[in-house]
Amino acid sequence: MNNKILDLNIPGREIEMSRQKAEELGAFEENALSEADAREAIDIEDEQEG
Repeated sequence: MNNKILDLNIPGREIEMSRQKAEELGAFEENALSEADAREAIDIEDEQEG
């Protein structure tokens, strides 16, 4: 498994592993902005410019 983990750093490399192991490694973590957060960021930028 350690070799597989190291191979994750190679661009374009596809590594097979169980969903459980992938979750342990953080493969399915969502850290994107919500729509509301994105709109708020735009409002803050507009206030700083004006």
